[in-house]
Amino acid sequence: MSIEFVVALLIMVLGLAGSVMPLLPGPAIIWLGALFYAWSTGFQSVGWITLVVLAVIALAASTSDVWVGAAGQRRAGASIWSTLGSTIGGLIGLFIFAIPGMLIGSIIGALLPDWQRWRDWRHIGNVSFRTVKNWLVSVLVQVLLGLVMVAVFVARVALAGD
Repeated sequence: MSIEFVVALLIMVLGLAGSVMPLLPGPAIIWLGALFYAWSTGFQSVGWITLVVLAVIALAASTSDVWVGAAGQRRAGASIWSTLGSTIGGLIGLFIFAIPGMLIGSIIGALLPDWQRWRDWRHIGNVSFRTVKNWLVSVLVQVLLGLVMVAVFVARVALAGD
């Protein structure tokens, strides 16, 4: 194992941790680890095609909060305004109170538009529960896609014989 490979893997481990901690852009850090290795080895075993594949996976992982959350809320019967409110509330909450703020902001953002529309606590509770569940699923999706990125990188390096 080369020092470049070990450093790239350490960067990727930091990226995997970032997949769980919203303040670190996990998938982007994993991609940067692959880019570091490719650049430091002259793009011999990891080339631009691999980096593009990893970038596409990173984009899917980075946006999982949006597409997993929206799909889950719509399945729970939330309105489009509730879905949008959850996204905006989560972003505002993230900047104010970090992780707890993101979750609380998402719930409030989903709750307010549907409360105006339905005024039914059971429906609001279902949407709020679904918001929390969607957040947990999106974290899981991000971690799994991060692991796929690391596996693709390791497989590419192994196939090249480095």
